[in-house]
Order: sequence, then structure tokens, then C-alpha cells
Amino acid sequence: MANLYWKHQNKVSELEAKPFPTEAEFEKYLFENQNLLGDDLFIIKRQVRTGTKEDILDMIGVDRDSRICIIELKNVEATEDIVPQALRYAIWAETNPDSIKNLWLECKNKPDDFNIDWDNLEIRILLVAPSFRQNVLKISKKINYKTELYKVLRYSDSDNEFVSVEILEEVEKKIVSTHAKEEWDWKYYEANHDKDAVENFKKVVHQIDDICKKQKWNVPFNLNKLYTGFKKGKHVLFDVGWASTSTWCVHIKVPEKTAKDFPCKNWKFHNYEKSFNNAVFRPNDPSNPNVEELKGLFEIAYKRK
Repeated sequence: MANLYWKHQNKVSELEAKPFPTEAEFEKYLFENQNLLGDDLFIIKRQVRTGTKEDILDMIGVDRDSRICIIELKNVEATEDIVPQALRYAIWAETNPDSIKNLWLECKNKPDDFNIDWDNLEIRILLVAPSFRQNVLKISKKINYKTELYKVLRYSDSDNEFVSVEILEEVEKKIVSTHAKEEWDWKYYEANHDKDAVENFKKVVHQIDDICKKQKWNVPFNLNKLYTGFKKGKHVLFDVGWASTSTWCVHIKVPEKTAKDFPCKNWKFHNYEKSFNNAVFRPNDPSNPNVEELKGLFEIAYKRK
């Protein structure tokens, strides 16, 4: 295990590992701090019974691409057994859409703008543990569902607590490009959205990218199914997202009051997504948006993370 140090007020302190004593405590901690697994994820429920009494899924959620997220965790080193276990839950979710839909409808404080295709669920698997045996990563690549390994470690000193989150899949693939990965690309957008809307969408993405480069912000963008996000580390600071096949909007992670008070001529504050702390702006003229006008909000979002 790596040694972790914290420099504060010219004093360097060595932090002690603070493992979670039980899986239940680890699960509760992640549920209460969901952004540790990324700010594109909303956890619907913990301890979900599946097809048999013995099978209890740790957590189930949904992400910004409207995929159902199967979250399986261990508070000790995860062995190869975690993969078939999570795979079993994923198959259950995919073949029991009504059960997942009921969980979604019963959930309080769920995001309002998610459009889940209950007849054709897409599944994503998140495996979470303080460490993984080497073969877990290799085996996870052999299954058809998108699978990610999150290595989560907790440290502390006398007054503070620190959490380290490493996505092993990203390290393994050495992803440094700003281009789209997997099947999400401009051709996919063009095949599923209005042609003129895609051109305007692309124009806005490149304008935002130009702003980031001029400010020397290391915020690469990548295309996802329903949005193109600009990330600082693992956090999406702002994105251009599809509202329908022909309309899109810009999401920016700033406080609600900041967004409502921000002066705009070419953009209109539409609403605030509290689940993801996103301010939603729509252009008055989608064919000729002045993205530069939102630069101040992009800067606030960048400095907050």
C-alpha cells in the first residue's frame, strides 16, 4: 500500500490507513457520498433482493446515459468471484425491467430528466473494493457489459479523513485522448439526432473546448450516449447534453443562485438539476449561440473542483 502524506500549513503529516471494518459500513459510506463513484451516477437503492432470497445486490443506480448501474463491493481485496456475482445481478436486471422500474418509481428525490428505455435496458457494472486480485481486471474485460473497477481507500489523521479513488480500467487502458471511446462518436449522434442539431451541438462543443484551451485548463471532453462531457479528473464540470433528438442544452456545475443571477443575453437559465448540481442553460438561437457569454460560469465550475 502506498504511503500518503498531507501538507498543511507548512507541516507534513503521514496519514494512516482507515479501512472499513464491515461491508455494510463501506456500503453506507458510499451511498451517503455517491460522488466518490463519479458525479454522473445516482444510486436508487441499497440491498436489493433479486431472483432468489440468497441473492442481494449491494446497490443499484442509474447514470447520465440512462444506464442501469449494478454496484457490487467488498471491504477486503476482491477476488475473481466478484465478477460472476455481479454478472448474475446484471442479467437479472436486464431480464426484469419491471422490477427495476418499480424501484425507480418508488425512489424519492430521483432526477427528473432521465429517460430510461425500460424495454431495452442498458447495463453498466461497477466493482468497488480497496484492492483487486490481478485476474479480476482481466476477467472483467471478457464480459459484454461495460465494467469498471473502482479501487477505494480511506485514510485519516487526528482531524481529517481522506479518500483515494482510482479507476483501474482507465489506468489499464491509459486513456488520455479527448476523442470519443467505445461506440459513441459523431456518426452515432448523426444517426440518432436531427442533422442540423448535431452540427450546432458539435459547434458548441468545440467552442467550449477552445475556451478551455485558451484558459490552459486541462479539461478534455469525451462523447457519451446522451451528452459530451468536459472532465477535470473524474468529475464532469460542464457538458453539452441532448434533451431530445433535435434539442440540446448546456449543463454547468455551479450553485443554483449563481446560475439564476448570471446575466445572459443569448442564453436562458432553464432549470437546476439538484441531483447532479447542474445548472441547465438553453440558447435563444441554437444555430448561432454565443458560448463565450458563459465563460464566467465555466470558470466558476473549474475553480470549484
